[in-house]
Amino acid sequence: MDAREDDEQLVAAELARYDRELRRYRRLRSRIEADFARRLDAAGFRYFQVTARVKSRESFERKVRRAPDREVRDILGVRVIAHFEGDLPAMEQVVREALIVDDDSWVDKSELLPIDAFGYRSVQFVGQIAGSSGRRGGGDAEVDAPLVEVQLRTALSDTWSELEHDFRYKSARQLPREVDRLFALSAALLEQADENLDRIRRQVEEERTAGPAARGDGGGERGYIGRFIQYDGDSRSLDQVVTAALDVPFGVVTGAGRELRSVVRAAGWLRYEALVDGFAEYSELGRRLAIACASTSNDLLLADAEPQRPARAFRGIGTYWTALAAALLGGEPIRESRVPDGRLAEYRVVAAYLYANPDASALGVRSRYGSIAAPVGTLDDAGFRPIDLG
Repeated sequence: MDAREDDEQLVAAELARYDRELRRYRRLRSRIEADFARRLDAAGFRYFQVTARVKSRESFERKVRRAPDREVRDILGVRVIAHFEGDLPAMEQVVREALIVDDDSWVDKSELLPIDAFGYRSVQFVGQIAGSSGRRGGGDAEVDAPLVEVQLRTALSDTWSELEHDFRYKSARQLPREVDRLFALSAALLEQADENLDRIRRQVEEERTAGPAARGDGGGERGYIGRFIQYDGDSRSLDQVVTAALDVPFGVVTGAGRELRSVVRAAGWLRYEALVDGFAEYSELGRRLAIACASTSNDLLLADAEPQRPARAFRGIGTYWTALAAALLGGEPIRESRVPDGRLAEYRVVAAYLYANPDASALGVRSRYGSIAAPVGTLDDAGFRPIDLG
């Protein structure tokens, strides 16, 4: 049997798999589309669209024939389209919770472009639908675990890529160089437009909060903290790291803004520049403090005040624990917080220990702290006792 016959057998086997699984993927399409939309809505995002599609048999066959020995992993695809490019990292974190992601599949298409080029921009990755059954590979008696390819992009980038695809693939021959140049120019303009929209949103938010700040009532403070956790790349990355380390879902947490402001104020970071500098200095300690102290079965912020609430991460969680660590080390009182003083005293001991022992395992400290901490739900000062980690 020659290589061509081998390829035809592989193509036939893949088409048979497609026909066998088509009905299941069509059922999953509406389920995963609704699930992504529900999660984004719960997290408070305003986005343009979430759409799911099942690859047509003709498109599937074309892809198989291009590389018969390579598995097609995008029979089911979901496209998440944002209004603002700045929302994409946090939106990605939210939709990841619905999947068991193959991190090796993650790619940012813009990073594949030459530094002086413009074009198709999209983050995409493949994951197994969480809670699905089945095993990869094996004989016909086994059921393959359903996979979904996720693409995240802005509405402007989506429009450009769809039109470019249609023009290029519907053309009977290679497009003239002038058309390629116009495509590149259009991509550059749309990329700048995405950046402008993010800048417009930031400036509108600044204008909305600048007036109260000038009168001294704290409105501007809320604005600069919000801008930092929304747009600072290191802050967003730490949110993802802490969320993954604690293995809790991401969403909207009532009271997070007030608690965040209370610890940022206590840390002495009263201006945007001070917050940037303080975060850079204490973010590693903040990460370790979160791992050592945060509840993973009760509310992360208000485990004592509202122990019935489940643990949930939120935008700014990394900044919260970083500012808390800095404030605790500085010995400043943390006002306007609903966290009991006794619990904050425990956190202060843990923060001091982690700071003095930078090589100590945060998980090891978590185990030791958990064995001596006051029970979750403790509110009275009498319920807390001094702790010592040695």
